[in-house]
Amino acid sequence: MPIRLVTQSVGDALVASLRERILTDEIRVGTAVTEASVAQKYEVARQTAKAAIERLVGEGLLERTAHRSARVPLLDEDRVRDLYFTRGVVEVRAYELLAARRLLTSEVLAAHEEFLASSTGSDVASIVQTDVAFHRALIDSLESERLTRVHSLIINEMRLCLAQVQNAHLLAPTEIAEEHESIVGAIRGGEVRRAGEVGLQHLERAQSKLLEHLSG
Repeated sequence: MPIRLVTQSVGDALVASLRERILTDEIRVGTAVTEASVAQKYEVARQTAKAAIERLVGEGLLERTAHRSARVPLLDEDRVRDLYFTRGVVEVRAYELLAARRLLTSEVLAAHEEFLASSTGSDVASIVQTDVAFHRALIDSLESERLTRVHSLIINEMRLCLAQVQNAHLLAPTEIAEEHESIVGAIRGGEVRRAGEVGLQHLERAQSKLLEHLSG
């Protein structure tokens, strides 16, 4: 049965629908997502399906190897450890710099409020999207084009980790919101060392829960 899209932009709606189905495990790890299958399922043009798939590859939610269809990538322990390690290298230092400047932009505060709103619900896709938006806003505050580009690559690939944490109920969104508040508070107070510490703890806690779940 075809899945109907009700929106002004079919392309954006298609990406949003596929993204939600991936993040909620409806499209499972290893599943091939082809232009033909997407076009048929959603009754859209092949070119529209292709563009949607490429956007999700760019977000890290799909992975394409040479001469193979795009697939939902496998989250193994090595991949998770490297993602959190790389993210920590970038984000922890960024939070220290923001605290040194006491730099909290309106975009950061707005993103924080949006995550708080999402954290009281159970929409995994929304929780992941607003979580990503919060951390992106913090990095963007430093106004470094290259740092933003590097962080974007990492945080996009992190989406599957964030979704898995929610799907397996490893951390309540309200707990994550409290950790975000600690980061914001440390930056607002100019507490450089604490900003780095709470930022690192935020990542290490999620990583530990996810690795325990994967090994179990």
